[in-house]
Amino acid sequence: MNVALLVKPLLDLLLANLFFAAVALLLVLGLSSQKRAAYAVLKRNFMGYFGSPTGYVFLCLFVLLTSMAAFWPHEFFNANLATLDQLNRWFPIIMLFFIPAITMSIWADEKRQGTDELLLTLPADDFDIVIGKYLAAASIYTVSLLFSQISTFIVLLFLSRGDVDVGLFFSNYLGYWFVGLAMLAIGMVASFLTYNLTVGFILGALFNAPLVFASNADVIFQSNSRLVGQFGVEQQFDNFGRGVISLSSISYFTLIVVLGLYFCMVLIGRRHWSGGKDGNTMFLHYFARILLLAVTVLSVSYFFRNNDQRKDMTQNQVSSLSPTTRAMIRQLKSDRPIVIDAYISADMPVQYAKTRYDLVNLLKEFQALSSRGVELQVRINDNLEPSSEEARTAVKQYGIEPQMVRVRERGAYKDQKVLLGAAIRSGLSKVVIPFFESGIPVEYELVRSINTVSQPARAKLGVLKTDAQLMGGFSMAGGGFSQLPKQPIIEELEKQYDVEEIDPSGPISTDKFDVILAVQPSSLGPQEMINFLDVVKAGVPTAIFEDPMPFGFQGTPGTGEPKQAPGGGMFGGGGGPQPKGEIQQLWKLLGLDIPVKASFNGVNPDIVWQQYNPYPKLRYIMNATDEWVFIRENPGEEEDYLSEQVPITAGLRELMFLYAGAIRKEENRDDVKITDLITTRASAGRISFEDVQGQMRGGQASPTQLQVLQGAALGNQVLAAYIEAAKKEAPKDGAKDGEKSEPRGLKVAYIADIDCMLPIFSEIRKRPEQYEEIDFRFQNVTFILNVIDVLAGETQYPEIRRHEPQHSTLAEFEIQAEEYREAERKNQKEFQESFNKEVREAEEQNQKTLAKFQEKVQALQRDATDPSKQQELISLVQQMQVEQAALERKLAVKREQLESKKNELVEESRRLSEARVIDLQNTYKYLAIFLPPIPPLLVGAAVFVSRRVREREGISKSRLR
Repeated sequence: MNVALLVKPLLDLLLANLFFAAVALLLVLGLSSQKRAAYAVLKRNFMGYFGSPTGYVFLCLFVLLTSMAAFWPHEFFNANLATLDQLNRWFPIIMLFFIPAITMSIWADEKRQGTDELLLTLPADDFDIVIGKYLAAASIYTVSLLFSQISTFIVLLFLSRGDVDVGLFFSNYLGYWFVGLAMLAIGMVASFLTYNLTVGFILGALFNAPLVFASNADVIFQSNSRLVGQFGVEQQFDNFGRGVISLSSISYFTLIVVLGLYFCMVLIGRRHWSGGKDGNTMFLHYFARILLLAVTVLSVSYFFRNNDQRKDMTQNQVSSLSPTTRAMIRQLKSDRPIVIDAYISADMPVQYAKTRYDLVNLLKEFQALSSRGVELQVRINDNLEPSSEEARTAVKQYGIEPQMVRVRERGAYKDQKVLLGAAIRSGLSKVVIPFFESGIPVEYELVRSINTVSQPARAKLGVLKTDAQLMGGFSMAGGGFSQLPKQPIIEELEKQYDVEEIDPSGPISTDKFDVILAVQPSSLGPQEMINFLDVVKAGVPTAIFEDPMPFGFQGTPGTGEPKQAPGGGMFGGGGGPQPKGEIQQLWKLLGLDIPVKASFNGVNPDIVWQQYNPYPKLRYIMNATDEWVFIRENPGEEEDYLSEQVPITAGLRELMFLYAGAIRKEENRDDVKITDLITTRASAGRISFEDVQGQMRGGQASPTQLQVLQGAALGNQVLAAYIEAAKKEAPKDGAKDGEKSEPRGLKVAYIADIDCMLPIFSEIRKRPEQYEEIDFRFQNVTFILNVIDVLAGETQYPEIRRHEPQHSTLAEFEIQAEEYREAERKNQKEFQESFNKEVREAEEQNQKTLAKFQEKVQALQRDATDPSKQQELISLVQQMQVEQAALERKLAVKREQLESKKNELVEESRRLSEARVIDLQNTYKYLAIFLPPIPPLLVGAAVFVSRRVREREGISKSRLR
């Protein structure tokens, strides 16, 4: 592990602490010069607490409890996030016991020892005594919190290999500090009411309990539970827990401190008026003051909550909306308020922990926006059980059902129900997100849904009907009748657009569609091609995907391949190939010079190859070739393979294309502007369509044969381009004579591949954890959505998709756990190879046995003219058949035995791997819990020894015996 990676975050935290300590020191110095009595009380109580070993016992206990709450719960490793989420959940409970331990002796001990009268005779007013006591308690708590902070940070620093979000961590502990300050003020009130330490502890816990448990107000208040919960510690701390410093939260805790200290001032000052003739009147007077102050605290806190100022301190801005999202939400125009109901399971698998974290974070940010005048209501139903009432409501009202997710736990795979969905509605308009997939950005899903329900009408997307059949239909490919489903990319587009299929057999309206998607337009007939060209010429934004060799879209002809008749000629129908439109007309219109080779059927564009494969496993798993083109921008590379000039590809990291074509600009065409979107590496070139087909028919070619076919590298090849042309006057569709429409320029995105939209890329995008062994990172679906959005003028969506929060994970644990699982996969591979070998040996042995019979049969067959041999031949054949059946049964039994043995070994290997992972978790848990209390324990031991040494100074040795 690189030590430098650990030092920098630690220095950042220490610098933040030093700044914080410097401000506190300046305040203390100001207090010592202006309020000497208060400073004397502060010093006396602070030194008294840490001058005794008892104080260090409480300090060690506090550090132990915070470490245990942070790292012991199973959810910490299950979430795999380097955060303090578990400590955030348990911290108020810990404080309910630790704060009274500090405050119980603040005044009760003075009364018990009789030193309260001495304090009250000091040349100081009551405020000096109260503020001195409070600052002493706050200093004790601050020191305790610093011990916990440093130890917890070091643990996270080690587990994350230095990738700790310092801003998030510091905000968490700043929130703990404010929580402690507020609870200390309330605990002091309890101490001023009694002279018994035990009673002071109990009252301190009781007085703070309403703040701690206000979030559970629904147990008592069914109707106003949310309003009551807003004034509890959990709700007010929530912003700090997410790395957001909020003015409303700071003001709330500050006002609680003011209220508590004023109450203490009243209690310490009652000696002046209690028992007098106006005692009852003064009591009512001060009681009314306290009530009014409490109302003021609640009112001011509510005001700041609805007029909040916030600062996201996280390094990657994981707890804030992107600027584009905030602008879109503020510009919403809806006659009715937008309501978001989210439903989230309590038990979340590790692969969905980040998705849940992002969802809750963003929903709370939407809540914050709703307090600033945005008509947005957010209800988060969190920590639900699949059988709860809220979960049943989600199913009944919105159809949001728990999804079965395959999870691995303790070496075994099991199906777990996960509820992670939301419904967004405004009036009668409603969009339901049944499940937030782990690979789809949560912010994009929410913003798109909010924008959709707020708009009176959606943008209209026309899908050109071609042989690719994206909208589904029927196919007779291969001589069989089959129904084709709607492609997943269309289902994704339907979430945002009003999608309609375009029949190109007749004229296409130029005003009906905001954008057109044309996939494999080369399969259009001659008249269909003319109609399509007319709409492109008219300036309707169009996304064109044209593939020289569709690899995954079976039944779709390549650019130069013949168009088969419907039915493939079955039952005498169909006939030969159908005529196709001239794709060269489209290229000419767009100013493209596609590299082609003429053939008997027409033109066949060349296919791009590239000698770059970041996934070498694909070569032997799926027989990947150089025609599988991977476009990836690695950190530190200067080449712009994915253009940053156009929002379509700006911010993308990796794409994949299969047997794609190349794009070149036609020379001397200044009337069109062509911007390269996707470019291969320099180690690329082109191979003819016929050579690729020959390579496929002939099987896997050797590297030398491939090099001969491909030829030398030709440098970077362009796979996609964005094409614009000057505006031209065009007759309005259906207009009267002389009437013209608004002129529109050519606006086209041309992509030389259609396999980039295969269903597998949608699956990878939705649930990348299913392919974690290879770790695919393809963003093909995002690229296609960007193409449609940019053409339609929805440029804000690509920006939102680029805003992907980066989380700090437990990298050290991940690496070691992956080593165990890699060993498990290696063992499984060995078991499979051993199984295959034994089965193959058994089959070979059977073949040898049968071969002996076959030799005898062949010998007898040669003598078939001899009648005496015929009966022997028949008997031998029957005997061979019986022997063959027996051998097959024996082989089946042996195969079953070997299969069972292999499965047992695989399961044992899996259990062993998981046991190692659990042991690793437990090791880190014990180290994280029991190492942090050691530093305060050593300091306490040093103080104890020093105190004992001072007590013995000046005493003769004879008296020490």
